[in-house]
Amino acid sequence: MVARLLEKGHTVTGYNRTRAKAQWLIDKGMRWADSPRAVAAVADTTFSMVTNTAALQAIAEGPEGMLGALCEGKTLIEMSTVSPEFSRALSEKVRATGAIWWTHRFPAA
Repeated sequence: MVARLLEKGHTVTGYNRTRAKAQWLIDKGMRWADSPRAVAAVADTTFSMVTNTAALQAIAEGPEGMLGALCEGKTLIEMSTVSPEFSRALSEKVRATGAIWWTHRFPAA
């Protein structure tokens, strides 16, 4: 997804828990951020796509998590494979920041 956005001329700031796995995208022009919070701070729209609920909890609610930078005018598009219960709970936290929540499971209310 990042490669396609870059190919279309979009500015993309990204983060991966393992920077080496993102190096090929950095080489293509992705701007590196040192944390999920740093990505959400500079982006109007943030995409998250991780492997499981624990990983999403870490990037969303951890010490450098996205929730700390979300606010009105920002959107989080969540595309991870996680439990519906956690997804619903996180959607409430995102909405409480004033940000817009969107996921492929259920749209923002």
